[in-house]
Amino acid sequence: MHKDDNRPIGVFDSGLGGLTVVSALNRALPEEDILYLGDTARVPYGDKSVDSIRRFARKDAEFLFERGVKILVVACNTVSAVAMDELRKHNPGAHILGVLEAGIHAVLATNPAHVAVIGTRATIGSDAYRRGIHAKNPSIVVESIACPLLVPMAEEGITDSTITRSILDIYLHNVKRNPPDTLLLGCTHYPLFKAEISSYLDGRTAIVDSASACAEHVLGYLESHHLRATKEKEGKNSFYVTDLHSTLPQLAARFLGRIPERIEKIALPDDGF
Repeated sequence: MHKDDNRPIGVFDSGLGGLTVVSALNRALPEEDILYLGDTARVPYGDKSVDSIRRFARKDAEFLFERGVKILVVACNTVSAVAMDELRKHNPGAHILGVLEAGIHAVLATNPAHVAVIGTRATIGSDAYRRGIHAKNPSIVVESIACPLLVPMAEEGITDSTITRSILDIYLHNVKRNPPDTLLLGCTHYPLFKAEISSYLDGRTAIVDSASACAEHVLGYLESHHLRATKEKEGKNSFYVTDLHSTLPQLAARFLGRIPERIEKIALPDDGF
């Protein structure tokens, strides 16, 4: 007889954007406990070197595995693009999923002929989304666009203003002229711009939210690997960050949809600083 697995799910991101994934997981899997780590002392990862990103990711994963998580969800698109092999090599046999693979799966489900992917410089520079999509269907036209200003704008709560529209026009004017079938929000901060981007593209493009796609991917994985928690229980969230300032709870609420009950500041050992 199958036994429920009530160990927590571990989720990490370079900052607070991954809380959009936690919010989606809470909706899809309300019985699951979740431990979230945001590396707020070193956010964003998107403009760091690949070697630094891999080193940071190893320490993030180590922190969560030491706390007994049953599965690790890499909510950072940048880490998912450049460090998954590194994480799996250092944690053999562990269950590790990345938001990137979930996003690719969700994009392919829309049966597109033309896809646009937006993300950080590191994510776009890795070419991981295009390579992943073309590995499944090389006939799909994929254009990749770095939109680095969207992360600090999301952090500042600037998501539906004239400024936002102007920034979208800088990055997406060619996309607006030739709208793709599907646009993937390849950064966990970007779901905050979903409505504004859809409006900017005149509603002619399907918008894939990588946070929601990731939650659905995790749900399917837990089911297929018999890792679901007891469905009758109510899941709890625990939040950890590497830097804690006075406005962080309010900032976290932008991504999570509520102010976290408690946020604990922690130090990651041997982080190279």
